[in-house]
This record gives sequence, C-alpha cells and structure tokens, in this order.
Amino acid sequence: MLKLSIISFLVISMLSCKSVDLRTDVVIHTPNSNEQKGKQLLEKAVIAMGYDKLLQAQVYEATAQFNWKGIWLTMPMNALPGNNNKEIKFRFVTNSFDGQVEYLEGRKKGTIQGLQSWKGYKTEANSDYLKQHEHDRYIWGLATYHYLLEAPYRVLHECDIIRYAGEKSFQGKNFDMVYATWGTETPNKKYDRWLLYINKETGFIDMLEVTINDFFLPMPKAMQHATVHLERKKTSIGTYLPSNVIIQLKSPKKKDSKVYSFKLGDYKFDSFEKEMLYPIKNLPFFGNSKPEETK
Repeated sequence: MLKLSIISFLVISMLSCKSVDLRTDVVIHTPNSNEQKGKQLLEKAVIAMGYDKLLQAQVYEATAQFNWKGIWLTMPMNALPGNNNKEIKFRFVTNSFDGQVEYLEGRKKGTIQGLQSWKGYKTEANSDYLKQHEHDRYIWGLATYHYLLEAPYRVLHECDIIRYAGEKSFQGKNFDMVYATWGTETPNKKYDRWLLYINKETGFIDMLEVTINDFFLPMPKAMQHATVHLERKKTSIGTYLPSNVIIQLKSPKKKDSKVYSFKLGDYKFDSFEKEMLYPIKNLPFFGNSKPEETK
C-alpha cells in the first residue's frame, strides 16, 4: 500500500506544469477598480470576527487533533508527523512566525518542535534539552498553521494587492469573494495567492482558496491549490477563531471530501511567558517578516 501510494503521488506530480490562477473573471476584467470594495469587505470581516482583540494578546495557545483521510496518510505530506488522531498543543506569538507544537500523547509525547526567527529546534517538555535543526517539514508546518489562524488580519495588512472578486453561492450559502496576493495580480512563482469567501449573512470568512508555492516537498502545479473550510467559535477574548478546519485539494467541495482536517479548542491567551518561545539565544527577531525581507 505504501509503495502504491508513493507511485500514485509521483504520477500525479507529473500531470500538470501550469501555474494555478485563482483570479475570478471580475478580477481579470476589472483590474484595480475593485481595490476599495475588496479592502472594505475584508476590514469588516476582520472586525466581525474580532481579530482586533486577538492582537491585544502577546501569546496564545490551543489544543489540536488532526485526522488524515485514508490513503493521504500514507503519503509524505504530513508536516507534523505523529499527529494523526493524537492531541497536540500549539503555542504562538501573535502576529509573528514564532511558535511551537508539543505532542501531548502517542509515541512523541513530550516532544516539542519549535520555530524561532525561521530556525527550527527540538526540545522536550520540562527539560533543558535543546537541539537546533533545519527540518523543513516542521518549519513549514508551524509557519503555515500559525499564519492560517491569523490569516484574516494578516492578509488585510500584509498583501500588496487586494481586490473584490465577485459573488458566489456554495451549498446554500452566499459569499462575497476577495482576491489577495503580493507582487502582481497574475500568478507567479514567488508569491502565494488567496481567494477569501466572506459569508454574506455572518460577515465571517468561511472558506479560503490558496496556492502553495513553498511546500516542504517538491509539488506539481496541479497540487499547489487547496481549499480550506473554516468553522469558528467565539473565544474568551471575543475573537472567533477556527474550531474545525478541513483541507481539500483544489477548489471547494463537500466537506466530507478532504485530505485531512483538524479540530482546535481550549484557546488560552497570555497564559505563558513569551520568552518560552525564544529558547535560542542571540537570534535576530523577524516577527512577521522573513529573512530576505529584512535585507
């Protein structure tokens, strides 16, 4: 089964070399004219979900449990191996890429993988042990899940290009769409693109279509496109953060069609010292920037 999975993965990897284009007809045919409406919609969504309150917390944590579907678990795609149906805990510094994951059960119980200023490290709970490493999968996974939780605010304030992208109905719900990216509107190899689905009734961002240029493994263009379904619950600070996340390949489908999903809960804010996430001494602080952006 493992050999078959790897072969299937390699076959899929050779099927397409065309870059993913998330632009809608509205974006393509009315360039630049929808910038104001796009930003207004995204700003309203950020306020509706209370992300302004999240920024008042220096750090936060949440428990998570991942569930991978069938054959996908046998492929080398899991950025946090050992997490399937096992409880883990994320700890993050707000509006940054610094954070860590602790395995709370299973064969890796007590192991902590961290990311500080784009340097990976491994430590153990209640221990002075610390080892730096450059395991791309953990670095990618921590940065990606961290950004995903904070995406509404960060996309609004970091993307060079934000455009209203039209309307769409999906499974009985009506959405306004906003397209966001960096550099240029057209697809490119350097920057990812986002298509955000804002629920017209609640004002919440219920879905995201995203491109994945920098996966920790080489990926074919055909697989550099995913949909993220987001269910949200109100936290103690008033921010509606994800409680259930479903990841699908390519465009939106019914929720039971997934690569994997993960539940999040027990959010706590400023519940530990920020210094806990900075165990490596004398590293420059990048915050929400990347090393090449600071040069």
